[in-house]
Amino acid sequence: MKKDNYLAISETNTSIKWMIIASLAYLVIYSLAGRLESQSQSIWMQILYLGIVCVLAITFKKFYKTDKVFVKLPKEGKVKIITIIFCALVILLYALLGSVVSWAEVFESMLEMMWGSICVALAAGIGEEVLFRVLLFNLFAKIFESKKYVLVWACLASSVLFGLFHLINLMHGAAINATMQQVFYAAASGLILSYIHIFTNRIWLCIIVHFLWDLQPNIGTMEAQASPWGLMLLIYGTAMIVSLFSIYAFNRRANKVFEY
Repeated sequence: MKKDNYLAISETNTSIKWMIIASLAYLVIYSLAGRLESQSQSIWMQILYLGIVCVLAITFKKFYKTDKVFVKLPKEGKVKIITIIFCALVILLYALLGSVVSWAEVFESMLEMMWGSICVALAAGIGEEVLFRVLLFNLFAKIFESKKYVLVWACLASSVLFGLFHLINLMHGAAINATMQQVFYAAASGLILSYIHIFTNRIWLCIIVHFLWDLQPNIGTMEAQASPWGLMLLIYGTAMIVSLFSIYAFNRRANKVFEY
C-alpha cells in the first residue's frame, strides 16, 4: 500500500476549503451553545446543550466522513511496548489529578447537579473530540499529506489549536492565570488524546477519556483555580514529551509497514 493511501481521509473527496469552512462553522455553533449553557446553568439548558452537540457531531459527519485514522490499522510491532507505557501514563495522570475523588464528588452531589455535570462533561467530550481529533485532525492530515511524518504534524497542529481554544474561557469570566494553565494542559492533553485516536483507530475511546477528565463538580462553572506552574510543567510537560514520542514512533512504524 502506498503511503498516500494509508490514511482514511485519503478515501474521501472533501476539499481542504470545505473542511476549513466546516471546522469554523462547527466551532462557532459549538462555542455559542457552550456560552448559552454557561449563562443559564439550569439542568434543562445543560440537557439541551448535550443534545445540540450530538446533533452537531452527526450533522458534520458529511464533512469529516470518517473518524478513523488509517484505512487499515497497521500492526504495532515493537511500538506496542510504547503504547503500554503510554497507557500506564494516562492511568497515572488520572491518579495525580485526583479524578476518582472528583467522580465521587459528582455522584455524591444533589441529583440535578450530578446530571448537569454529566451532561456538560459528555457534551465537551463529544463536541471537542469531533472538532479537534476528527475534523481538524483530518484537515491537517490533508494539508500535511506530503510530509513523511504526517501524523506528527497533524497531531501537533490540532493539539495546539485545542489548547488555544480554551482562551474562550476568559470570555466566561475565568481567571487569566488559570486560563493560561488550561491552554497549556489542554495542548498536552490533546497530544495524549491524539495518540489514543491513532492506536485505537477510532474516536469513541477519546470521547470517554475526555469525558472522565472533565467529570467534576465545577465543570459547568469557571471556578477552576490555578496550580503551581512548576507542578503543571512537570506533569503535563512529561505527558507532552511521552505522547509526542509515541506518535512519532507509530508514524515511523506506519511508514515502514506501508512502505513509505
